[in-house]
Amino acid sequence: MKFVVRTGITSFVLLVLEAGRHINWQEVASALLVCVVLCWMAERSHAAGVELVIALGGFYFILVSLTTIPEGVLFDVIKIGQAPPLMVVQLGIGLAIAITIAALFEKFSGTAGAIQTSVVGMTVVGLLWRMAAAIVVFLVCYFGAGMLIFPMVKDFYQGRNMPGIVAIVAMVTLRVVCLLVATWLAVRRIPNRRDARLILTTAFPVIGIFSLMLHRNEMMPPAVRWVHTIETAPYYALCGFLFAVWFGPQGQGKKPAQEGNWE
Repeated sequence: MKFVVRTGITSFVLLVLEAGRHINWQEVASALLVCVVLCWMAERSHAAGVELVIALGGFYFILVSLTTIPEGVLFDVIKIGQAPPLMVVQLGIGLAIAITIAALFEKFSGTAGAIQTSVVGMTVVGLLWRMAAAIVVFLVCYFGAGMLIFPMVKDFYQGRNMPGIVAIVAMVTLRVVCLLVATWLAVRRIPNRRDARLILTTAFPVIGIFSLMLHRNEMMPPAVRWVHTIETAPYYALCGFLFAVWFGPQGQGKKPAQEGNWE
């Protein structure tokens, strides 16, 4: 089955799950963006079966829910009581899409996962400095970009309960840890270094930023959403690339022999 057909079917499933009967061009664009990236990830990965479902479902859940909803609560955009139901729904959607992709790519047999990938070998010291560097880079980008765009969004946040600097640093640190887990899920069975870097550089801003901002969102006006998109997308792409370099595969392994590929 051709890659385009698989992506189209997956996008339709995601669109129905997320938008239901309230479909517009933004919902369609969001579903297409997410599914192109997830199908690309599946096509390049040696993972199969439950392993692939967990990788794709976990990556989706972390990017669209686990790294964003807590921040919304912290900045008084999402009420704390709304967070658990939202996260449960997104987890269910992520697993449903992951199962759909695994079925369409015929990766439930488990044979594709038999090939071992070449991932970076790290000492404890190497892991710690990489994690520290990831946190520092993300913090610098988060605060630097935030200060640049704050004059454009300050009216929206005026009157809300804003968190202190310690709470923000703690939230960003936890976000980086979540993104590192997403990185591990995404690239641990992708043997090719270039593929892993291209996928993460694309997936972080596309799934974590663009797809979310395209959704109908009564919690945040469109103008504020697009300012935040311009603010965050560049450094999400940068971090996706750096995380793939630091934590991804180091070899130029063979791509899995998969019928169809990009035809």
